[in-house]
Amino acid sequence: MPGDSFAVPLHLTSWRLQARPKGLGVFFCKAPIHWTNVVKTAEVSSSKRECHSMDTEKNRFFRFCVAIKKENYPDYMPSNIFSDSAKQIFRQPGHTIYLLPTVVICNLLPCELDFYVKGMPINGTLKPGKEVALHTADTAQNIELGVSLENFPLCKELLIPPGTQNYMVRMRLYDTNRRQLNLTIRIVCRAEGSLKIFISAPYWLINKTGLPLIFRQDNTKTDAAGQFEEHELARSLSPLLFCYADKEQPNLCTMRIGRGIHPEGMPGWCQGFSLDGGSGVRALKVIQHGNRPGLIYNIGIDVKKGRGRYIDTCMVIFAPRYLLDNKSSHKLAFAQREFARGQGTANPEGYISTLPGSSVVFHWPRNDYDQLLCVRLMDVPNCIWSGGFEVNKNNSFHINMRDTLGKCFFLRVEITLRGATYRISFSDTDQLPPPFRIDNFSKVPVVFTQHGVAEPRLRTEVKPMTSLDYAWDEPALPPFITLTVKGAGSSEINCNMNDFQDNRQLYYENFIYIAATYTFSGLQEGTGRPVASNKAVTCAELVLDVSPKTQRVILKKKEPGKRSQLWRMTGTGMLAHEGSSVPHNPNKPSAARSTEGSAILDIAGLAAVTDNRYEPLMLRKPDRRRSTTQTWSFREGKLTCGLHGLVVQAKGGLSGLFDGAEVVLGPDTSMEILGPVPPEQQFINQKLRPGSGILSIRVIPDGPTRALQITDFSQRKSDRSSYEVDELPVTEQELQKLKNPGTEQELEVLVKLEGGLGLSLINKVPEELVFASLTGINVHYTQLATSHMLELSIQDVQVDNQLIGTTQPFMLYVTPLSNENEVIETGPAVQVNAVKFPSKSALTNIYKHLMVTAQRFTVQIEEKLLLKLLSFFGYDQAESEVEKYDENLHEKTDEQGGTPIRYYFENLKISIPQIRLSVFTSNKLPLDLKALKSTLGFPLIRFEDAVINLDPFTRVHPYETKEFIINDILKHFQEELLSQAARILGSVDFLGNPMGLLNDVSEGVTGLIKYGNVGGLIRNVTHGVSNSAAKEGLWVTDLASFMEQLLGVRVDEVLPICLIATGTVRKFAGTLSDGLGKTMDNRHQSEREYIRYHAATSGEHLVAGIHGLAHGIIGGLTSVITSTVEGVKTEGGVSGFISGLGKGLVGTVTKPVAGALDFASETAQAVRDTATLSGPRTQAQRVRKPRCCTGPRGLLPRYSESQAEGQEQLFKLTDNIQDEFFIAVENIDSYCVLISSKAVYFLKSGDYVDREAIFLEVKYDDLYHCLVSKDHGKVYVQVTKKAVNTSSGVSIPGPSQQKPMVHVKSEVLAVKLSQEINYAKSLYYEQQLMLRLSENQEQLELDS
Repeated sequence: MPGDSFAVPLHLTSWRLQARPKGLGVFFCKAPIHWTNVVKTAEVSSSKRECHSMDTEKNRFFRFCVAIKKENYPDYMPSNIFSDSAKQIFRQPGHTIYLLPTVVICNLLPCELDFYVKGMPINGTLKPGKEVALHTADTAQNIELGVSLENFPLCKELLIPPGTQNYMVRMRLYDTNRRQLNLTIRIVCRAEGSLKIFISAPYWLINKTGLPLIFRQDNTKTDAAGQFEEHELARSLSPLLFCYADKEQPNLCTMRIGRGIHPEGMPGWCQGFSLDGGSGVRALKVIQHGNRPGLIYNIGIDVKKGRGRYIDTCMVIFAPRYLLDNKSSHKLAFAQREFARGQGTANPEGYISTLPGSSVVFHWPRNDYDQLLCVRLMDVPNCIWSGGFEVNKNNSFHINMRDTLGKCFFLRVEITLRGATYRISFSDTDQLPPPFRIDNFSKVPVVFTQHGVAEPRLRTEVKPMTSLDYAWDEPALPPFITLTVKGAGSSEINCNMNDFQDNRQLYYENFIYIAATYTFSGLQEGTGRPVASNKAVTCAELVLDVSPKTQRVILKKKEPGKRSQLWRMTGTGMLAHEGSSVPHNPNKPSAARSTEGSAILDIAGLAAVTDNRYEPLMLRKPDRRRSTTQTWSFREGKLTCGLHGLVVQAKGGLSGLFDGAEVVLGPDTSMEILGPVPPEQQFINQKLRPGSGILSIRVIPDGPTRALQITDFSQRKSDRSSYEVDELPVTEQELQKLKNPGTEQELEVLVKLEGGLGLSLINKVPEELVFASLTGINVHYTQLATSHMLELSIQDVQVDNQLIGTTQPFMLYVTPLSNENEVIETGPAVQVNAVKFPSKSALTNIYKHLMVTAQRFTVQIEEKLLLKLLSFFGYDQAESEVEKYDENLHEKTDEQGGTPIRYYFENLKISIPQIRLSVFTSNKLPLDLKALKSTLGFPLIRFEDAVINLDPFTRVHPYETKEFIINDILKHFQEELLSQAARILGSVDFLGNPMGLLNDVSEGVTGLIKYGNVGGLIRNVTHGVSNSAAKEGLWVTDLASFMEQLLGVRVDEVLPICLIATGTVRKFAGTLSDGLGKTMDNRHQSEREYIRYHAATSGEHLVAGIHGLAHGIIGGLTSVITSTVEGVKTEGGVSGFISGLGKGLVGTVTKPVAGALDFASETAQAVRDTATLSGPRTQAQRVRKPRCCTGPRGLLPRYSESQAEGQEQLFKLTDNIQDEFFIAVENIDSYCVLISSKAVYFLKSGDYVDREAIFLEVKYDDLYHCLVSKDHGKVYVQVTKKAVNTSSGVSIPGPSQQKPMVHVKSEVLAVKLSQEINYAKSLYYEQQLMLRLSENQEQLELDS
């Protein structure tokens, strides 16, 4: 079946193979399929076959292509006993035979296409994303392929000549108006004579705005092809195929609104934009006739690069800038504030409505008005429009709407930017706590309003001892609330709802009535008289009033708010009459008011009252001389003046208690008879309003809600002690009350890991990618009833690049101090502090704070490692090949089950102060990583030590979902990185790192200013110019000592100036030599890589530079011979000879030049390293050597230091770890035995370069067996090599000189060694029979 594979049984391999398609009425192909002539590993031979039709009438052929590939199966040649002719007959099978169609067409357009081949009966229709095989097409002839699409009937046919290889070409199509569209044709040659043709468009323009849009290339006269009258009227559902047809004009696109929306208006073209990446916004204007203002539509542009087989296409999505998403249970109406203002419960013209669960595109009706959105609940009777709020930045808040009675309705608004669209979603708030709460714990009603809101309907009363939930009426105004006491002529204060420190006071007037107590008693017992007869008197409610004509004091029935009945006790004890004084400014505290100008209570007579005389009361001006009769006090239920024994009473005893009766000052009868106070003398003060006249106001956090607490000042004073506890948020107090004391549990966990944790990532190869070590870990977790606390600190973090042969052994580490003047930050590398409070709601997590602090880090990204890590984490698998485009207006939102959990933080802070970033590109990448790199969509540029300073992420009182917070953090740091893009560009290698120079110069100047350090300035400037250059070579030292005598500064301060440009030289030379490396043969290039690796790991850069130079010169001299031989070996025949000769001639020039550049680069690096002796590269070391990932059994072993060292040593010997892998190592006194998968090495101990340490090397091919032998009490390991008997060709144990013996100190060790060597040998023979992927084999597109 198509796509299946079938194994040919071994006993049938010598049969003749022929093929034909099943059921098509054709014969088997004439020429059989020969596989025996494909001899070399990874060699591919392809040829064409055709099957003739059985029907002689129809002259039809079925053509296919046969590609035969020799797999990397071990070459087994028969031994010498066979004659040469027998060897020729014998061929070992180990081949894959691919049967491929001659031509496959694949449609990568979003629409159907019709194809045809000119002059042949081949045509058909192809659905989007599908492919079709043309079995009758003959690639040995010219093929003229034509394509037509809907509205594109004409095309310029593409000529595909025989022998076509991989290439890309444009095909021109013309629409019915003869406008040109270029399609991209990518032709892939899978094997000789088998072509796969991918047809794609450079750009898909996908319109999701809900508006008709017309596109054209910038500066051209005609619209882009494929757009007609209907595109002016309505949005096109299918993507528009677009290309830059005019080569003379810039590659920019422009667009306008279709004329169908505003037939009278004149739509204008927008500013040009690129279609090649990123996202942006464009404003589309429509000019109106008359003096009407123009309309503006904001359109978001989001460019996604195609991946996988869509690599040649960019999907450009045009989305509305604003999308309103109704997730609430109400029907909502929306309008711009200018139109909603003053509409009350009516909907203005042009409002937009949406049903629950649906969303709608929004454009501002008028751009010249404030861009503030208002919302209204359409299904709540008499609901009025909300205030206006901004929708052009990520945010979330409650919005408040009221009905005509002033009742509040809340909606939660969340604004997130996705691509180029702001998604504004509205949801219900039943499960959410309100943003604000007004708690009135005083005894008077309070009225509040948002500061700056003028409408009287938005003033809200909070009754005594009640609470009210609130959200801003106008979110665009500042967060202040204005408070007054209702109807008390009180002062007004503004409270900032974000300020928890402030304690404000609100004063209000609190006058008193002077009441006849008996008339308020109702059932007054104590006089002994029957109550019933006095019912009228006890309920008369009489208070002191003033007759306006006579200014005399009389009893009148209490009338709330009547000014002539109100009195005020001053600080000196006078009773001032409010009715006769001027109303005062309420913003002054009442205690500060003077009594000047107001009338006060006094007696009518001039002198003091004598015995048993009653003196009427009246109002007089304050007079210090009359202080005895103007000073009053309430004592024991009576009102007394400064004269002893006289009290205020109603004239005529109990019968004088009636409305309008005169009030007099007379003798105190109760004192004479020592009885109870008579009813006519009972007077008390009654407050007009409850409370002290001073309210205390403060804002406290109650979880995500900010509560405005209003309490009476006197109540606060009396409860001062109990309020000490009150400093805690309300939630905790309530929880302490709610808590069941029986279940109180406390938990404290302390974890200390001084050695820390190590994490090793190993991929499926297997090879170790990175090793992350976290040392000095301290975890302190405390769980109390009121809170959970976590303190986590990690003293040091280091992530090592564990790839064998890498030149960058570190991926991440804490940046060391660059000079001694820096303030030493002794803190840990990473610190996390969090305090969490219990929450009343299961949907809310409350954190007092979460602080994440990190030290300065250095990050070094090596391209090869980055790609391997991406592959490890499944980036390549997750890449779906087909880009699905959605024909709906906008994608459905992710439906979450129920309400998401929200997180509240009083303080959230993430601080990563500085990152030193370096990126190193790799020259040679394996094919799988190359394929992965092509899907990334962005190239990596090599740069070094870009210093990126990041502002911390801080948020105060956020109350958001997890996704919102994470997106907010990512957005913050992305913007921070973008703002530092200039620094990164300044560190790019081909520019020689000007930013590094600038940093060092500025550091030196700072040192000069701070410490007067001239030497420091010189050192830093040259450290920058030479990129940390120093004292390597005699010429430098001579020059330095000369300057020392001349300038009189110390040698170490002046030395760097002598190598003024080595850093720039190093980078420039390094980059240039990398470029030249691409012209060389593989062997030479891998040897160069190894020299560099050795320099990076050992630090011997000068030695490596000299090595590199010598290697380059020798390589140049021998280039013609070596490259030609390699060419003949790999490609074979004349073509291999010619290409090898060509490479050799080029190498004659490039190899010595690259060697010289390597020498310059490495020398400069050595100079740099010496200058920064305390620098990062000399301090940091890999935590441990790369792990040996395959044990003898092929499983992953535990980490072993000796195995890791053995593996590294083997790499130094062989330079190719994939081909020859490590098995075991045994260290013996004066030497060590290294056992690999191909040979056993006996190495001298000590420092030797490369292969100098080997004193005995035995390849398993030559090894017969390994034995333990004893001689004179000494134990030896005897290695028996093979010797070939030339006459018979059979391997037998050789003569004695082929049995080297090595002395071992103990028998146990000798037995172990011989077992290991014999085991490795048997493993080697097993490996010979394994089918392994050959190394640098170019994977053909055969399997695709």
